[in-house]
Amino acid sequence: MIRALAQQSSRGPLEPITLSDPGPIAEGEVDVDILHCSVCHSDVHLLDGDWGDVKRPLVPGHEIVGRVAGTDRLVGIGWQAGSCGKCLACKTGREHLCTGGKIKTCVGRQGGFATRIRVDERWAFDLPLALDAKDAAPLLCAGLTTYSPLVRLGVREGMCVGVVGLGGLGHLAARFAKAFGAHVIGFDPDTTDKRELADTVIDSRGALPNDAVDVLLVTTGAKLDWDAWMRVIRLEGTLCLVGIPSSHLTIHPDFLIDQQKTVTGSAIGSPDTMRRMLRFAADEGIAPIVEHMPMSQANEAIARVRDGKARMRVVLDGMIDS
Repeated sequence: MIRALAQQSSRGPLEPITLSDPGPIAEGEVDVDILHCSVCHSDVHLLDGDWGDVKRPLVPGHEIVGRVAGTDRLVGIGWQAGSCGKCLACKTGREHLCTGGKIKTCVGRQGGFATRIRVDERWAFDLPLALDAKDAAPLLCAGLTTYSPLVRLGVREGMCVGVVGLGGLGHLAARFAKAFGAHVIGFDPDTTDKRELADTVIDSRGALPNDAVDVLLVTTGAKLDWDAWMRVIRLEGTLCLVGIPSSHLTIHPDFLIDQQKTVTGSAIGSPDTMRRMLRFAADEGIAPIVEHMPMSQANEAIARVRDGKARMRVVLDGMIDS
């Protein structure tokens, strides 16, 4: 029997439900008993209908830490729970870009606000012993989402990385970039409480510096003046989106032609990148900033995230009451 917290209608509350038996487990699948699941802003978007209608009852949650059923094996599960294994992306080690049957952990299927979840074993990742399992859940989505583009864009010592938004995604982006040896400038309205998260913190509502960073990682979905932010980037630098903008990007072509700047985006990362990220986080002592709440207070946790009151990430602990 799997107990879960589910939403019956858009913006409605989560309510306890009992899910039907998933049936015999298939080869290559694992059942994971859930210990911790954090609340990502993507969960709130799904619950609020911001990304269109989704199958309900909706059991959200995709930053999951649990134990493979019947074992002591601690694993993490992120935004993706399966891939086709046959398309070009899958055959070339880019399974997160799967075009033949990508399975999202909590879209169209049960997510992590539950007692147990079944996933493709290839998408259940062993947690290094050096990671604190109770705090590690945000690494499975926010961590991968920010580590992956920094690696792909070759961030290294001597470079300067700008991070727009020092929240759930942004604080991990800053920590990874600093661990790669980069100088980090954080852009955020809160320049007091977040000043320790980056080498320099600049109020994103004020005047922006020109030619300041090699890579600008945008973690927010807020509407931005894109030309103003392109000026922050040095010649041949890169603007990379990991937050989903609330409107289309409008950028003057001179930035792309005369200054040879690049605009790109990044979606989570491959299983290999996930494993490398977890090892790197363990080796470098990189952990998310989290606050803990019991799973029974999931509705309160979601409200904190929706209202921007969460301190980086809220991690929900423990099983759901019968």
